[in-house]
Parts: sequence; structure tokens; C-alpha cells
Amino acid sequence: MPTNSDDLSSGAREEGDTPSHIQLELGLDRDLVEKIKAEALIQAGHSVTDDDGNVRSSTKQLQIAVLQIMQDKHVVTTKRELASRSVTAFELYQEMLPQGPGAQSLAQIDEEKIAQTELTKLVWGFTNVGISGFVQKHVASLGFILCEAGDVARTKINQETGKKQPTTEHARFLTSDRDLIMTYYTGPAGASFLRAARKLEAQLGLVADRRPELAGPVARQLGTVVKQAVTSIPHADVKAVAALKGSNDGTTETA
Repeated sequence: MPTNSDDLSSGAREEGDTPSHIQLELGLDRDLVEKIKAEALIQAGHSVTDDDGNVRSSTKQLQIAVLQIMQDKHVVTTKRELASRSVTAFELYQEMLPQGPGAQSLAQIDEEKIAQTELTKLVWGFTNVGISGFVQKHVASLGFILCEAGDVARTKINQETGKKQPTTEHARFLTSDRDLIMTYYTGPAGASFLRAARKLEAQLGLVADRRPELAGPVARQLGTVVKQAVTSIPHADVKAVAALKGSNDGTTETA
């Protein structure tokens, strides 16, 4: 008989899930939510059979399946393939759990809606593009980078009018293409670093404006931090940046 998997009903909550106190206020049946989730995995074949013959849903099997489908269907080799071969969160959910709540038609009851949200986040979480993401770690030997694009063209159906309308969504894909990696992986990482640096400068300016006597000490303190930040990114070609700056301001870097 089908039973819930320990890893689905452990009480762990994905970021963004409906908090338990709100679920209680809504009168949600948490056991039903877990049952719906477990059945969705089992129906898709993401399951194991224990020694007593019980079939249990398995997120580990789901993880492996997500890794496989990313390698089989979502490798992008040129930007022209981006829209057709990348995958959005909902599309990946549909691929992995085709009989899951909301996959083929709108979820009807609140428990189905919550189950769909949690399962979608679970599946999407395996494709986290960070260095510790499950798929990211397991494609290293293939030379792929798991990337995310935030402007992939899609068509959605307006629930009120039933008409199709163009939109853009976040989508993820594997690639070994130089331009795609620099545009959708290292580029955003660099932009994030720059935003953090600008925030640091704003904080330094706040202190200098309010307590001018601290401007010097704080500048020296954060100067050390900046040097540490630069040395902690050995893959960055800092000398090339310094040389470029020197050519722009008329100075020349000396060894």
C-alpha cells in the first residue's frame, strides 16, 4: 500500500511555503497535503519499496530524476536555443510530477494548492544554481554550468479571458557555452558583488556624514576588508583591471 515518505512528512518547510500557523487558520488538513504529495511522487515512479512491501515516495529518487532530465532535455548550446530548451519552475514540476496537483488542470481544494506549491519548490530547489545545488554539483564532471535566465519568453493563458498572452519568466538550463556562462552565471554573480560593494560604500558614507571623526578609522577598517575581498577571488584578473584603470587616468602600474 502507498505510504508517505519520511523525507516528505518530516515537517521540514521550504522557504516560501505557507507557514503552519496560517495553514491552521485556513483549516487546512496537513495530513491530506502530505498524502497528496506522496501520491504524486509514487504515481510518477519516484518511490521505493520497503521490506514489508510498502511503497514509499522518495525524494532521493526524485532528485536523481531531476538530474537526468536536466541532462537529457535542458542543455542549451546557443542563445537561440534558450527559449526552447530552458525550463521554468512550473514546467519542471509538470515534467517530474505529471499527475501532481495542478500539473494538468487547476488545483481545486486548498490542500491541493498547498501541495502543488511545496512540490514545485522542492523540485525547483534541486536546480538551485548556487555551488551547493544538487544538480550543479553533479554535473561537474560533464563540464556543464547550471545557469538561470530571468527573461525567457513564454506564453501563458489568462485565467479570466482564456486567451494566450506573451510573458517572460525565470528559467534554468545546463550549458558549456562561453557566452551563455558569462551572461547568465558569472555576469550576475559579478553584479551581485558590485551591489554589495555599493551598499558598503553607502554605509561608510552614512557614518562619515554623521560622525566625521570616524571617517578615517572606518575607511581604514573597511579598506582591509576590501583587500581581503579581492584576495579571496583569485580567479578574478585584478591586474588587468588595474592596468585598464591606469590607462584611463594616465598612470601606469609598476611592479
